[in-house]
Amino acid sequence: MIDQTVFALAGLGFFLAGLQMLSEVSRTLVGRRLRRLLAVLGRGRVSSALAGIFLGATTQSSSAAAYVCIGLLNARAVGMAGALSISAWAGVGTAVLVFVASINLRYAALCALAAVGVLYLASLHRADAGQRLCRLLLAFGVTLLGLAMLKEAGNGLAASAWMKQLFLFSADSPLVEFFIGLLITLPLQSSSTVTILAITFSESDLLSLQDAVLMVGGAHIGSGLSVVWTSSHLTGESRQLALWQAAVKFLGALLLMPAGLMLILQPAIAGTLSAAFSTPMLLAMTYLALNVAGALLAVLWRAPLQRLLSAMAPIDAAPAVFEPRYLFAEASSDPETAFLLARQEQARLAALLPDGLSPLRQEVNDASLPLTNDARQTLTLGLLARISGFISEAVSRHPHSSDIRGLLLLKGANDHCRSLADTIHQYVNEIGAHQREHSGEHDLSHAMTEALHLLLGLLAEQFDAKDTDADFLEALTHDRSDMMLQIRNSILQQPGGGNASREALVLATGLFERAVWIIRQLSNDAREIAACLERERA
Repeated sequence: MIDQTVFALAGLGFFLAGLQMLSEVSRTLVGRRLRRLLAVLGRGRVSSALAGIFLGATTQSSSAAAYVCIGLLNARAVGMAGALSISAWAGVGTAVLVFVASINLRYAALCALAAVGVLYLASLHRADAGQRLCRLLLAFGVTLLGLAMLKEAGNGLAASAWMKQLFLFSADSPLVEFFIGLLITLPLQSSSTVTILAITFSESDLLSLQDAVLMVGGAHIGSGLSVVWTSSHLTGESRQLALWQAAVKFLGALLLMPAGLMLILQPAIAGTLSAAFSTPMLLAMTYLALNVAGALLAVLWRAPLQRLLSAMAPIDAAPAVFEPRYLFAEASSDPETAFLLARQEQARLAALLPDGLSPLRQEVNDASLPLTNDARQTLTLGLLARISGFISEAVSRHPHSSDIRGLLLLKGANDHCRSLADTIHQYVNEIGAHQREHSGEHDLSHAMTEALHLLLGLLAEQFDAKDTDADFLEALTHDRSDMMLQIRNSILQQPGGGNASREALVLATGLFERAVWIIRQLSNDAREIAACLERERA
């Protein structure tokens, strides 16, 4: 008995590890092309449905597909309508592995692993394409081998007295199987995985067809709840898309679960279906039908569902501008998506930097500035830390990937942004002290502030990939240390005025010069980041 239990747990370990490997390898193989394809296909109704099915078949997880859609939405690669449609149909694509589970798994697993051995013997694994193929076949073979071991272990466990008693008890309470499927799916975040386990148990006679159908239904709803649970930190459109995924699952279960109950109440119907189809095929068809039904209902009722989701996760008209809008932890698992989102967030941060000078600019109404200089600095540094942490997480997950070059460029630019934010903060403090003593005078401080504001505005446009003349910004930020030295000497030689005021102005000129130098470095960073983006698009 202990041997059978260990064998079953080993099979479960092979299956779950292989499934994770298969998902990661599939995303690596088609990641960049997949996102481009989804962005193009997401513009039409039929094409977005096909894109969703393809995404589900690639990721083999509707939860993972939902987060891919959130990433595409945040990066503005697809619109909200396209993201909703892709996410709704992704569950249909996940049925591929479920149908595969209904065949001779051991033979298929051995064929996949044998192919890996042949590739290694022929030294074809040394090339990049051969290495990727080996990883894909290995992941596929390990997944199927784990399933085969589970089935064999299930046959042995079915003979044990305590296992029979356990499943006899669950048979007396049909909803037990429903909640087992739901609860198992919450941590696994994959209804297809639980469905495959239900197929395995039913083939081993541990579950009747009716109980297995209920388990599949519970897993279907559990996958929707898992997305709601893991997306609780999201807001606005991202949260709406996660809730939409849950709504799709609930609608499919609501429409088709009565059919599952009918199987329980009418054994004759179950017998007829069992005579026409094998139990694994019936469960795979049930899983597919749940996903198709949910997608169809969600697409038909999209307008009322969107109104409901907008009420549940409203988009704040005036969000906290220093809270990340494009970053979420799940996106760090893919280097290219992480690069696109971090770039968007960094461009948004660059657009906030000119507002740091607002307390010094005469045409700005002080009543419209709720943040003090210190408060703004704290919030800016907090946003910079979030961006930096997101980039570091993405790099640490894929240290040897060729896609992290763009992330490293963004990290360097983020360090320069932090230095610039510190400099602006100090500059505002020093110039503010000078202006309080010389209220109403249009002196050098005003000229420097307006010049710095212009440079920051041009930098923000460059980071936002707008049609900005980068050469013009480079010319404006050219080294003028000799001129600044003359200005500082003239300030010190001016008669009158307090020493503290003159010292503050002299210090401000040094900070101004430093800010100009950092802006020049950031302009170069923006050029390299744009070039990296163009290379990825090519």
